[in-house]
Amino acid sequence: MELTRSLRLTLLGLILPVGLVLLWQVAATHNWINTLFYPAPSDIADRTWQQLVDGKLIMHCQVTFKRLMIGFLVGAVPGIALGLAAGIIPIIRQLLYPLATALYVVPRIALLPLVLVAMSVGDPARIFMVAFSVFFIVFFSALSAAEQVDRTHIDTARAFGANHDRVVRSVLLPGSAPAIFSGLRVAMGVALIIIVSTEFLASNNGLGAYVWRSYQIFDFPSMYTGIVAVTIFGVLINWALLAVEWTVIPWRR
Repeated sequence: MELTRSLRLTLLGLILPVGLVLLWQVAATHNWINTLFYPAPSDIADRTWQQLVDGKLIMHCQVTFKRLMIGFLVGAVPGIALGLAAGIIPIIRQLLYPLATALYVVPRIALLPLVLVAMSVGDPARIFMVAFSVFFIVFFSALSAAEQVDRTHIDTARAFGANHDRVVRSVLLPGSAPAIFSGLRVAMGVALIIIVSTEFLASNNGLGAYVWRSYQIFDFPSMYTGIVAVTIFGVLINWALLAVEWTVIPWRR
């Protein structure tokens, strides 16, 4: 019954995107739109298949994936640790919160020229851009999650003799986990935007560079292939994070 319901909901969610693709195909076939800039989905599918067969698209996906995951981990791990610490220990919160708030509102792409000057054009600069973006989202999610844990649960654990470490492991971490994972999913979406945008401006490979270079030479089928690849990339990574979340905190299913 549950599988049937999930399948029905999945099919329902596909109606709109499939309908739009079919409408696009009909419009391109009948020349209702300029197919130079908006090639038919069938042409995009053919180009995607060609790029997959010759390995070009897979290579760009691998490059982007590597930069994305390293940057995500470098930003998320300290973000969780410092966010929880700031939510639990008031003095750490007072030390970190003002600076984190100030840096959080800085547009990420606006920092790219400074980062390139400091690190030159290379993967460290691209990874830093992702890590910088991820850190603050995860930090504030973890901080807010720790602050919102029901204090009654903490007092109850202490009343039964739990020490500070046991309270953190048994109460604060499980209570904060749902909000932390929500923050991680948001941070992953932002990280994907940042790495693709950075590759637009400062890279010769990766999906962002692939899309931008295709646009510059008016190879619009390849450009849309790159956009589709980024979209599928984001969906698969989000599903992977959901799978990890359901494994770590199964009551969230």
